[in-house]
Formats: sequence, C-alpha cells, structure tokens
Amino acid sequence: MDLRTAFVLTLGGLAVCLAYGNPELGAAIGIGAVVVTLLLMLLKK
Repeated sequence: MDLRTAFVLTLGGLAVCLAYGNPELGAAIGIGAVVVTLLLMLLKK
C-alpha cells in the first residue's frame, strides 16, 4: 500500500465517522465511498 492509498482511506474513514455521527448528512457508507472516489480522481491528475 502506498502513501496515497493510505491517505485516501484515512480521509474516507473520517468522512464515514462524521456522517455516522450526524444522520442528517446521509448514509455514512455512501458518503465515505464518494469521498474516497473523488480523492482518488483528484490525486490521479
């Protein structure tokens, strides 16, 4: 696992924790998946 993958997974995990703590943010797993996907797309460029 490289540094980029660890960074993205850490931020995705934090997003899931925040979404789980605030139900108005929506489904925690969905938000985590979106954050990880967007970060991977941004870091590839």
